[in-house]
Amino acid sequence: MSEDIKTILGEPCIEAYVRYLGAFKVVESDYGLFDKLARPRDFEDLIRVIYESVRVQDRVLGKLKEGISRGEYEFTWDVKDVEKAFRIDKSCLSRVIELAKANPRLVGSIIASLALAYEGVKSRR
Repeated sequence: MSEDIKTILGEPCIEAYVRYLGAFKVVESDYGLFDKLARPRDFEDLIRVIYESVRVQDRVLGKLKEGISRGEYEFTWDVKDVEKAFRIDKSCLSRVIELAKANPRLVGSIIASLALAYEGVKSRR
């Protein structure tokens, strides 16, 4: 495995973004975002997709909390604080962007694949 991939897979901020996108996937059902994330034309295109995903973060986390309280969603692990578990903060977002500079298509594809495979949030519908 190349060092780039090891770095990406071992990065806690990539993991945090994947967790958030896993919640986004269940709450928003917007699979088009994952296609854009996996196939950016260039670095700037990837940044626009990241922006598109994070722009709705408050809404996604609000819907997730409401859905949990109504029994529409469930966690497959012990989540005490939805905000802490699923929010992607400025420092992690900066780290994801930094990693994406060298190879935006590789980073975007890895993030999209991991997020689509993420099973920490499930719909009961």
